[in-house]
Amino acid sequence: MIKNTSVGFAVFLIFLQTAPLCLAQQDTSKIDYFALSLDELMQVVITPSKFPQLAGNVTQKIDVITSQNIEAAIAGNRNISEVISKLPGASVVSLSRNDANWGTYGGIGPKYSTYMLNGLVIDAFVDPMSLDLNAVEKIEVQRGPASVFYPNFLSQDFAGSQSPLAGTVNLILKERISETRTFIRNSFGSFNTLNSQLYHQSRSGSLHYLGGISYEQSDYTDYGSPDSWLNMRKNPLYKKIKGYAGLTYLPEDNDRQKLNIYLHGTKHDGDRGRVYLGFQNDYFTFNSGYELKLKDNLLFQSHLGVRSYKRAWQESNFGIIDTLKSLDGVDQFILPVDFSLSYMHHTRSVFSIGADFQTADYATWTDRLNGFKLYGNKANARQLGIYSQEEWHPLDELVVRAGVRYSRITTTVETLNGQLPLQSDNSWERFLWSFGFKYDFNETNEIYFNAGSNFSPPSFKSIGGTIPVGSAGLPGFDGQLPNPGLTAENGTSFDLGIKIGLPDQIHLNVRGFYTIINNAILDNVISQSPSQTQSMNTESSTAAGGELEITQVILKDFSWFANITMLSSKTNNQFDADQDGSAIPFSPESIYNAGLYYSSPELFTLNMYLNYNSGFYDSNSKAGRTFYKPGLLLNVLLSKQLYYTDANSMEGFLEFYNLTNNKFDLPWQFKNTGFSVMTGIKVAFL
Repeated sequence: MIKNTSVGFAVFLIFLQTAPLCLAQQDTSKIDYFALSLDELMQVVITPSKFPQLAGNVTQKIDVITSQNIEAAIAGNRNISEVISKLPGASVVSLSRNDANWGTYGGIGPKYSTYMLNGLVIDAFVDPMSLDLNAVEKIEVQRGPASVFYPNFLSQDFAGSQSPLAGTVNLILKERISETRTFIRNSFGSFNTLNSQLYHQSRSGSLHYLGGISYEQSDYTDYGSPDSWLNMRKNPLYKKIKGYAGLTYLPEDNDRQKLNIYLHGTKHDGDRGRVYLGFQNDYFTFNSGYELKLKDNLLFQSHLGVRSYKRAWQESNFGIIDTLKSLDGVDQFILPVDFSLSYMHHTRSVFSIGADFQTADYATWTDRLNGFKLYGNKANARQLGIYSQEEWHPLDELVVRAGVRYSRITTTVETLNGQLPLQSDNSWERFLWSFGFKYDFNETNEIYFNAGSNFSPPSFKSIGGTIPVGSAGLPGFDGQLPNPGLTAENGTSFDLGIKIGLPDQIHLNVRGFYTIINNAILDNVISQSPSQTQSMNTESSTAAGGELEITQVILKDFSWFANITMLSSKTNNQFDADQDGSAIPFSPESIYNAGLYYSSPELFTLNMYLNYNSGFYDSNSKAGRTFYKPGLLLNVLLSKQLYYTDANSMEGFLEFYNLTNNKFDLPWQFKNTGFSVMTGIKVAFL
C-alpha cells in the first residue's frame, strides 16, 4: 500500500513539473543565466542558495571540483568520496570496492554531510559507489551547515538518517551540450581488473542529451585482515555494470525555462571470497528538474527524484565444507521532491522560499531458504520541510544571510525485528535556523562566519537492528543489534574563516569550525568476530577543528595545493563511563593533503596527490574500540595524447594507486589492498 501510494504521488508530481512547459509564455529577452558559456558556468555556484551566483556573493565556503579535476582523479575503490578526499576536513574511509565510505567530514562522523544530485538528496553511502562521474559537469562542496535549504536524507540504512549539518556535496550534471562528443575508454590492471566505458553527448535544437554505459569486472583480492571474520577462501568476484542517460530541454526561442531528466542504473554482483557469500545489489536513480524565470529576477524551481536501493547477500555456515544458511536483503524506496521561489532584489540580494517532501520505504528480510521472504523491519518515514532565507547585500562589501526551516518527520512501523512494535507511529518536529555573513576587504581578501542547527531522529535500522535481540557475541550473527530506546539528536554547527590573496596567484584559506550534537547516535562496535555493532545515544558529541589551505595557479596548466586539518572530537556521556571522553569514531586528529597538476604543450599530463591520515577509532567505547592508522597514501596519474586532430584523439594513461603499497588495517577487519595500477586507452570522436 505504501509503495503504490509513493508511485502514484511520483506520477502526479511529474505532471506538475512538465505542465508549466505548455503554460509558460514566451519571452525573447536575453537572460544571462541561461546564456552563460561553460567557462562562465564554472565560476557560478548553485548550492548555497539554489540561485546561481558567483562564489564571492555567498557567505559559505564552496569548493568547486571541475570536470577536468574529476577526469584526472584516481579512485582506487571506485568511490566518488575519493574524488573529494583532497579537500580540507575530509577523511575518507572507503572499506573496499564492494563497501561504502565510512569517513568523516568536519570530524563529527560519517552521516553529518549529505550528498545531492542537482540539488536533490541522494544516499551518502550507496550513491558514491553507484553513480558514474562521466555525466557530472562539476562537484560543489559546501563546508559548514546547509540544513535550512536542504533536508535530511531518510536513508534508514547504514548509519541512518543523514544530515547536512557539517556540509553537503552536490553533483552537478552536464546539461548544456556545446558539441557532439563520443569516447571509448578501455583499461586493464591489477587484480585482473577490466574496465570499459562508452559515452556519447550531443544536441538537436533545443534538446541536449547524453548517455553512457560502463562495465568493470575484477578477480579482486582478499581485503580482510588475517583471521578476519570474512574467512576468504579465494579471491572475491566483482562485477559492476552502469547505464545512464540524461536529457535537457532548453528552448532556443525561449531562454526562460529549462527541463532536465536523468536516469541511472547500477547492477553490482559478486561474492565476498567464499562460494556461499554472494551478493547482488541493484540501484536505480531518477532525477528531474524544472526551472522557469517568471521575471528577470524571479526564478521558480522544482525537482523530483526516485531512489531505489535493493541489496541481497548470502549468509553461510563456515566450516570444512561451507553450507548456505540464508539469503538476506534490504529494500529501500525513497522519493524526494522540492519547490522553491527565488527573488533577486536590490541588485544582488536574494530572498528564497520553498518546501520539500520525502517519503521512504524501508524493509529488511530473509528467506531462510524456505522460498519466501520473512520481514525483520518494515516501515515508512515521511519528512516535510518549509523554509525561507534572505541573502542581503547592504553594502557592496558585505552580505548577511539568515534563514529558518520548519521540519517534521513521521514514521510508521509495521514490523520491528520480526515482531509487532510496541509503538507503531512516531513523529518529531523542529524549527531550525541558519545565519551567516561575509565581508570583502578587497577582491582577494575576505572574512566569513556561518552557523546553523539541525535534528535527526533514530533510524529504523538503529532501533530494530538486523540481528535478533540476545544474539550479541553469538557466532554466525553478523550485523547490527537493536536498540529500541534511542531518542532524536539535535545539532548546532559554526564556522569562521578568512581568505587571503597573496602575490603570484597564491591563495591562503584559514577556517575554524565547531559542531555539537546533543543525544548523538553513534554506532559502537560490540564485537569484531562476529562483526556486530549497536547504535547508542550519548549525552553529546563535539568536534572542533581548524583548516589551513594554500593553492597556487602558476600557469593555466600548472597548479599545486597543500592543506592541513586539525581535529579534536569528544563524546560526553555521564551515564556511561566507558564512552565519556572518548574520540568520535572515524575522526582523526590530523589530515594532510598535497598535490600538483601539470599539463604540457605536448599534451602530457601529470596529476599527483598525497594524503596522510593520523588515525582514528572505530567506536566510542573505550573498552572495545580499536585504533586504525591509514598513514600515507600516494596516487599518480600519467597521460599522453598519442594522436590528436580537431575531430579525433587518442590518449594513453597510467593510474597508480597507493604507490607506497601501504596495506593498512580498516574497521570491521577490512584491509587496504595496497598498490594497484591501471593502464588503458581513451579514444574520442567529435
